[in-house]
Amino acid sequence: MKGVVRQRAELTFKHNMRNGRHGWLRLTPAYSLKLVDDSLEGISGHVHVFDPFCGTGTTALAAIMRGHNAVALDINPFLIWFAKAKVAEYHRNSIERARDAAVGIIQDMPDPADPPPIANIGRWWGKNALDFLCRVKAGIDSLRMPAEKALLLIAFCRTQMALSNAAFNHQSMSFNDKSIHDRQLKLFSVEPDYSLQFLDDVEVVLEGALINPSGKAEILNVDARDCAPLSRERFDLLITSPPYPNRMSYIRELRPYMYWLGFLQDAREAGELDWKAIGGTWGIATSLLADWQMDKRSYLPDYLLAAIDDVARAERRHSRILANYIAKYFVDMWKHLTSILPVMKNGGRVYYIVGNSTFYDVLIPVERAYADMLRKAGFSNVSVETIRKRNSKKALFEYAVTGTAQQSSC
Repeated sequence: MKGVVRQRAELTFKHNMRNGRHGWLRLTPAYSLKLVDDSLEGISGHVHVFDPFCGTGTTALAAIMRGHNAVALDINPFLIWFAKAKVAEYHRNSIERARDAAVGIIQDMPDPADPPPIANIGRWWGKNALDFLCRVKAGIDSLRMPAEKALLLIAFCRTQMALSNAAFNHQSMSFNDKSIHDRQLKLFSVEPDYSLQFLDDVEVVLEGALINPSGKAEILNVDARDCAPLSRERFDLLITSPPYPNRMSYIRELRPYMYWLGFLQDAREAGELDWKAIGGTWGIATSLLADWQMDKRSYLPDYLLAAIDDVARAERRHSRILANYIAKYFVDMWKHLTSILPVMKNGGRVYYIVGNSTFYDVLIPVERAYADMLRKAGFSNVSVETIRKRNSKKALFEYAVTGTAQQSSC
């Protein structure tokens, strides 16, 4: 019964925060390491694991830490970079050099780099914090050691968020009136030592880098709607959590990191990248939805089409755009689901962690649609398990939708 399903914080990103590399950054695309570990529990021997929606690399890192091999896909350049850094092997000499480089940057405090082109940047960071971050970034940019530079950039990402006015007290990132450091300054009349924050973040990252995985992972820039580039692969397990149809823009959530590290230059570029992603609606992606037309060759269950029509008929300003958003999401997922059967081994298992959604009080039964679309795509033994209650609307839950790849004998 859904009425007794708990929120279960251990099945959210909170479980990752004290688990080495999994806790390096708190990012919205991250899902619980425990969900992946539970899926891998009891598997003997070495298996080939696939995650077509890589995000922060949770699945790939969990798999290779257990000695398996993994392939993970994404189209977001920052997430590809970050996931590669998480699954990399780091030698002790590199870790010591990274620590020495961090201390050297703090001691020398180089001339500041230009601040990132984030709109209204003063809303994010106070003047002194921004100056400190620009100087640390200049020092990291001067490094010529790829492994050490990657580790310090991750620490820098932690620091930039710690010094910011950003808040994560609900699903989407918002802003406090003042950063924690500004509040300390007002309370104690002492300028906080930003360097201690950075050096503490460096130690957190370096501690996670000490334990290397025993398996190998590839992180590829491939669109999950078309897995044809992996035609020579055959996977035993697919474990993933794709974007939910809830209008959560990962580009919006990741923009401070992406601007600071040079993966974004302006808002239009951000919107264009969000349009390429499944479920993205930020900036230009929203306006493009108005003219989007559904590919009639796509399979969407009748009850899902009826729910989409109910959203479209709602007497709200953006009802038609939101109906198009939902339809496009499931059309994109249908393209994905029909492309993965050829890359799975016969009898290979797929695990999709998904959440349902509501629009104008219309429930979108995401888990049921995934199950029926998997069956239509050729998977067998499809089942749905309710995992947890999400901490927002009472109708929202998270599910595991699983199935078995049944290859044709023809």
